Amino acid sequence: MIKKHYSKASRRALNMIWNAAGRYDLDPPFMAFHSNGRPDDYFNTIIGLTDKWLGLEEISAFFASYTAHPKAEEFDEFLWLGLENHIYERELPDRPALPGLRKKRGDEFFLVQQTMSEQQMTMQSMPVYRQQQARWASVTGRHLPLLSPKETRMADALRFSGSLGKDGVLAAMRSFLQEFYNYDPVSDPRVSRPVTGFRAWYRKLTSHSYKQNDILLIRTGSGQGDPANAVALSWEGRKPTAPTERRAEEDARYIHDVFGLPALSEEELRQAESLLCTDNDAGCRLWITAPRQMQDPDTSSEVSGSRSYQNEVSDTRRRMMKQAEHNLRYLQNNRQTVQSSIRKLTSELDVFLASFMKGMPERGRTGQLLPERAYRIDVLRDPMVFARDGEEKDIRLRVDLLLDASQSRMNSQERIAAEAYVIANSLQMNHVPVSVTTFRSLRGFTVLEQLKKAADSSCEGILRYYAGGWNRDGLALKCMRYLIKEDRQHPEDLRLLLILTDANPNDSVAGSAFGKNYDGAAAVDDAASAVKALRRDRIRTAAVFHGSTSHLENVYRIFGKEYVRVLSFRQFADSVIDLLQKVLQETG
Repeated sequence: MIKKHYSKASRRALNMIWNAAGRYDLDPPFMAFHSNGRPDDYFNTIIGLTDKWLGLEEISAFFASYTAHPKAEEFDEFLWLGLENHIYERELPDRPALPGLRKKRGDEFFLVQQTMSEQQMTMQSMPVYRQQQARWASVTGRHLPLLSPKETRMADALRFSGSLGKDGVLAAMRSFLQEFYNYDPVSDPRVSRPVTGFRAWYRKLTSHSYKQNDILLIRTGSGQGDPANAVALSWEGRKPTAPTERRAEEDARYIHDVFGLPALSEEELRQAESLLCTDNDAGCRLWITAPRQMQDPDTSSEVSGSRSYQNEVSDTRRRMMKQAEHNLRYLQNNRQTVQSSIRKLTSELDVFLASFMKGMPERGRTGQLLPERAYRIDVLRDPMVFARDGEEKDIRLRVDLLLDASQSRMNSQERIAAEAYVIANSLQMNHVPVSVTTFRSLRGFTVLEQLKKAADSSCEGILRYYAGGWNRDGLALKCMRYLIKEDRQHPEDLRLLLILTDANPNDSVAGSAFGKNYDGAAAVDDAASAVKALRRDRIRTAAVFHGSTSHLENVYRIFGKEYVRVLSFRQFADSVIDLLQKVLQETG
């Protein structure tokens, strides 16, 4: 995750790079982090040492020279393996701690592989993964994987010798691309032809890079050459695609085939995009779907295209339905806890809402005597010394649940579906209309999938919750604000938007037309601005947070004090009622 306003983790990564480089005025074009946000000790050291021995400016310029190639991300990953070996051999005589750091990094690679899901594995670039596997197996003393003759030659070629000078390393990088990909960035017309004027602006606006997995090495600066060509480096397999009209059509067709028809007309959808997909979200697209029936597997509808495309769509649909079965089974296996939570939350909501709807006590001629005012009867001849209940307030409350459905929620899907199910059932039993919507970002689209409409009596559609993709929180919140305002028939209605989130906005599409990534502090600020806009429109907004401790600062920056952290399902009902009381009492 890139953070221009350096966080504690970023400062630590920067210090590692500075210490290794031996200079403290360096603004490194790369930083290295693990997927959980923790700085990668070994690769940050390698980055600093690369500046020491080779100069990061020239290495960065070489990376920038081939960003127009469709396999640019694979090239990045291969070449950093080569640089790692060169720097290790060159620095080893002066840094005895380096072997320990290197072995620890290798052990971490295999530990991550053991915890990866099947979906995450399929998202990796297999040629890159095979080379990583071979490298770290040799470092840690594990059995080497069985490599093909070509893979063996690649592994040998990526052991850049420590005896090479700067020109030798650059020549080895170029030679690798020529030998195994028949590609020379120097002779590529896409590189030699300058991109200026409208074409440069258009590339900035439309270049969607699709992050397939966890980022390890990332750019922190503008890099060399055309800023439009600045690219984040991925270690686990990100595959960017050149912005083309054909690609845009393929992406739209994929979103349609996976998620179904939009709930809005084409004209309404384009109007929403023109209003919302601006500034930080320029170049993004929207897709808003209506609820589907649980019994509809949605795998029988016709899908046109190549056999591989049909298989891709069908496989995604099957996984979505399989997850719905897991969610239902989780509900059944925890029936007692779920029903107990529903009863408890329903009961406490009933008491709270009855009190919330009741008006403030009023003085009158009858009712309960107010002792402190009794003297007024004789002294002032004032009979208004009694208190009586005020008239009940005519408040119509409606709740909208918004569920983060990004890939980071993959290990919590059943629990999140159960929590939304409990909230929705409890509100409905108190005659409060509730809708449930998920959001994720995929292939440049922010997809809002309605699992339950407010008018639906059944909550079973919530069990279709499925996690995958990225999360562009700011745009999703802006879209919910737009939909709520369009749906608000009675302006006096009280609307509450409750978000189940890990407070870690992160999208593969750039944060603006000028190449700024959508993650880190900038993305958090964007989400916070969207929450402020919701509250200005009198849409109460709060969060149920179940993320890592490292994101506690994020959730506070986005939602202020109006959030609750849920650590276990058993404490869920108590936490939610506390949050609702806090939010609604402030409204009252």
